[in-house]
Amino acid sequence: MRIISRLFLTAALLISSVVSVAAEFTAANPAQVYMVVWRGCEEACQGFKQYIEDNRLPVELTIRDAAKNKASLPGFIDEARQLKPDLVVTWGTSVSKAIIGPVSGANAQQYLQGIPLLFMIVADPVGAGIIKSYSESGRPLVTGIRNRVPEQVQLSVLQDYLAAKRIGVIYAGNEANSVLNTRKLEKLAVDMNFDLISQTYELGPDGQPLPDQFDRIMSELKAAGADAVYVGSSSYNRQHRDAFTQAANRHGLPVASAYDVMVTRSDGLIAVANRYYNVGRLAANQAEKVLFDGQQPGQLPIASLNRYSIFINMQVARQLELYPPIQLLKIAELVNVD
Repeated sequence: MRIISRLFLTAALLISSVVSVAAEFTAANPAQVYMVVWRGCEEACQGFKQYIEDNRLPVELTIRDAAKNKASLPGFIDEARQLKPDLVVTWGTSVSKAIIGPVSGANAQQYLQGIPLLFMIVADPVGAGIIKSYSESGRPLVTGIRNRVPEQVQLSVLQDYLAAKRIGVIYAGNEANSVLNTRKLEKLAVDMNFDLISQTYELGPDGQPLPDQFDRIMSELKAAGADAVYVGSSSYNRQHRDAFTQAANRHGLPVASAYDVMVTRSDGLIAVANRYYNVGRLAANQAEKVLFDGQQPGQLPIASLNRYSIFINMQVARQLELYPPIQLLKIAELVNVD
């Protein structure tokens, strides 16, 4: 268990299971927020912290990093029970499922009970069984953020760009969010009239993908007639984005993604995405509603950003000779133009 940071900030947040009174929290008596992240305090975590600082909210923020190790999560649950914070924030599908548990309430005692909970960076919280719907969580103490641009929107933009009829997806069977995303793509393939070519990574004895598989799988996708490779929800693909995108480009396969960093900080062609930093700020705003405004978590709709961005990597477009149509050039944020 590793403490990344403990942050003291200034203004007024409060949470309780039933009623909130903002005046209870001051700089001398800040609200206690306990955040569990999956792979360090990345962009969404930083955005959450910055929102609190910008709005001068008196919060003591304790961050715990699972460091991509699910075995550490029960220890965080035990610590949260002991600390009894005013709010617990969870990052990612694996962390949120382990700490919040299913909406069905099955085996409820192993999950965190009696403390307000807020999830973020969960690609499909309904499909993951964490909440009932996006209009209401179905759980009095649970709220969260919907960060993902709908897959149908992303794929529509991809088809506008490439007229792609055969789309490849590569996922790891050990990632719940990745499996759920692939199942959703299978349904969309029928509705949107494209063929989905699915490939899975071979896993090692530790349950993690074996290294050096990208070239082989990209070659197989190309041989199967894929027009592009789509990355919708995969922590593994995001983490290994350079090896992933470069292998795809070597085989003439453009990469489209829900992660802006696969285009802005790597060699993907196009992304339709919400920046994680802005998602973190939105999550902090949701926390403020519960803590500062006294709203009960379960009565809030699952919040989402009302705008998304299109990112196009012009260097990759030139490399693959896939120049964007005029209608996309007018609205996209262009990367590596020179």
